[in-house]
Amino acid sequence: MKILVLGDCASAGTNVLTPEITGKKGTSIEYNLAWNHKYWKAINVWYLEQTKNKKERITDSTRIPFNALYYLSQQEIANSYWKYINVPIVNKSKNGATAYGYYKRLIKYEKKEGVRPELIVVTSHDLNHCWQKINYLGQKYFFEKQYDKRRPTFSVNLILKSPVEAQKLAFEKSKKNYENNLRIKRNNKSMSWLLKFLKKNDYKFIKIKFHKGFSDFDNDPDVLDCSDLVERYSTIPYKGERPDIKITVAPLIAQRIIKRYPWIEKDK
Repeated sequence: MKILVLGDCASAGTNVLTPEITGKKGTSIEYNLAWNHKYWKAINVWYLEQTKNKKERITDSTRIPFNALYYLSQQEIANSYWKYINVPIVNKSKNGATAYGYYKRLIKYEKKEGVRPELIVVTSHDLNHCWQKINYLGQKYFFEKQYDKRRPTFSVNLILKSPVEAQKLAFEKSKKNYENNLRIKRNNKSMSWLLKFLKKNDYKFIKIKFHKGFSDFDNDPDVLDCSDLVERYSTIPYKGERPDIKITVAPLIAQRIIKRYPWIEKDK
């Protein structure tokens, strides 16, 4: 069975490698390990150690931090709760993801694989995430840039291939949606659109609830609710989490999924 997972940080394994990288078990992380630059050096050291036996030579040292972040995201996905489910999957979850981003990744998957997935796992995402469509110099771009008032200035993401000016326009849109309190409304609308799209086109999918607030998840009795497990490792007052608790919760999420959908492992 070809399974495609579409989710955000809850499914992407975000921060689960924090104890390994920093040597700290009980640390609280805001958003992700790289967000406030506090652990960039530790991430780079870990990345170079992990890849030291690779054949590729490092020709541009300025790319190391960005290559390290990409490598980290891939390793986090490999260590998400899905590793406890004995079935091959394609996990396209992403930190900061949105329902419209799910749609873009689904289309990209189908274009690359040449077939549609036999099962799609759709999870609710954090309602404060933000997405932007940008038209720049005749080209269309899609972003999932997040605005935070504690970091009010624009910065370039060198991992992206899009022009700097397009990224800046996306940042300004994200800021505007934040200031006008439009994120929750836009996210509920795009999630409803995505689910209707999947139903209309006869996709087989299941819904897993990690975050509360989506009417299409909160009011659906068929949804598998794992929000209580996510709440165990979520921290306040800022959006963050305890990676050590997230690691402990991971197999519990996997067990809950298999208990509800035992045919997933049987149909592999």
